[in-house]
Amino acid sequence: MQNTENNLYINRGNIINIKSEILCREAEDDFFYFNNINAAYKKLNESVKLTPNHIKSIILLADVSFIKGYIRKSLKLFNKAEQMGCHSAKIYASIANCNNVLGNYSEALKNCNKAIERINFENFIIYSQVVEMKINILIQQKQYKKAYITFIKAQNILDKNSLKSIYNISYELLNKKINVHNRLMQSHLKIV
Repeated sequence: MQNTENNLYINRGNIINIKSEILCREAEDDFFYFNNINAAYKKLNESVKLTPNHIKSIILLADVSFIKGYIRKSLKLFNKAEQMGCHSAKIYASIANCNNVLGNYSEALKNCNKAIERINFENFIIYSQVVEMKINILIQQKQYKKAYITFIKAQNILDKNSLKSIYNISYELLNKKINVHNRLMQSHLKIV
């Protein structure tokens, strides 16, 4: 017998339209297996329209939007997912990536740090990507010492294969910039 008098246990905000779930799963197939990004994008937009709080559809739509080049839409969707309570390393890394592409480096750096704080064994695979992004942002902001310190910390955590890509891209540039900065400090010359 169903209790029809007490509806307090039903959270109507989390009810998901079954059509949204079906569309999301079809979009996953289109995106991951059939490489049909446009079909996935269309289905995910419809899914989010039917159920605006379907977190799985929102995150996948944000990923697909980023790939299609709709960076601002992707950022908006990732921020929505974060506001809905999804505080994972992947969400913060994705927000950082969107901000990085848009040139919002201070926001990107803040979200890189949030992502690094939340990385654990299950999502450790994104660590090297987030660290590389953080180093590149710090170089872009001419914070070479912080970038070098970040690289050294990553060196202690990552394996040699993961570190190799960061080393090839960032370490030589960092080393040159720090050496130039040190020579300028030792020469007591002022740049006008």
